[in-house]
Amino acid sequence: MKDFGNTIYWFGCVVAATFLGIGLADYWFGQHQFTAFLSWAVLAAIPWLVGRASLFVLAVLAERHHRIALRSRTQSHQW
Repeated sequence: MKDFGNTIYWFGCVVAATFLGIGLADYWFGQHQFTAFLSWAVLAAIPWLVGRASLFVLAVLAERHHRIALRSRTQSHQW
């Protein structure tokens, strides 16, 4: 699960970097409107935050699953 979370996170980073690149190009080659760049930056923050949240959630779920598996394994040996 952690590997899947890492994959989602890095995909979100690539998408966010692409949006920032488009925003920077729009700022340089457009009419130099800073508000347009800010809207691209906010749009870039969304996939990055989704990737970051999935990284955290899947890591927590993997840890919880690991603890449950260890607990059931130790209880089965007590019989």
